[in-house]
Amino acid sequence: MSTRSTSPIGRLLAATCLVVVGVSAVLSTALLPTTGQGDDLAAVETFAAHSDRVDAALVAEIFVVLLGASTALTALLAFARSPRLSAVAGWLGIISGSAWIGLISTDDVRAAAAETDHAAGATLMHHLSGSAQFQAFVLLSLVGGLVSMMCLGIALWRSRAVPRWAAALFVVYEPVNFAGGGGGVVGTIANVILLVGFAACAITILRRGLPALDGATDPATTPPVVSTPAPARSVS
Repeated sequence: MSTRSTSPIGRLLAATCLVVVGVSAVLSTALLPTTGQGDDLAAVETFAAHSDRVDAALVAEIFVVLLGASTALTALLAFARSPRLSAVAGWLGIISGSAWIGLISTDDVRAAAAETDHAAGATLMHHLSGSAQFQAFVLLSLVGGLVSMMCLGIALWRSRAVPRWAAALFVVYEPVNFAGGGGGVVGTIANVILLVGFAACAITILRRGLPALDGATDPATTPPVVSTPAPARSVS
């Protein structure tokens, strides 16, 4: 049986991390103007035409750095009853979340290009998106994120750590996000799904805490060791 070892402050920090990531994902997707695919010059000009929205979205995107940590924290809820799937979800969540930071940095490049030479900025974006490093970020983010969220949803479903409707949200999140191309109305709906799933997990963490990992001991729950006295030796 797993023990709940999280302190009240730890519960609050973990729950806050989940909610902040969900809210920032919704805000950034809702605020960023839709740029389409393939036309870098049009994307830069769109950013220039909506500079206030772009600036607000870039502030919201700062908190996306917590995505990997949020996925790992959520995976801990199911670790006791589904350790393998939870481990895959947690580790891939950290990896794909880190790669996602590299992808969203293109928004900063577009925003900077919108304030200078649009044509030169579009050329820079073209070379950046075609680089091997950027393509690796895309692969790690998309494939890693898909597998991570699928494993996370299944692990939560099996463990019943959260209501099953909440577990199902993580399974459908990435397919909906892919359908919307990560932006626009459909992309915003996908991030609302993620926010609701994280919020349900945050409530569970606040109520029950996080389970201790294997090998962790809680002095308050560890039974005392009772020594058995040795039998007295008879003296002849």
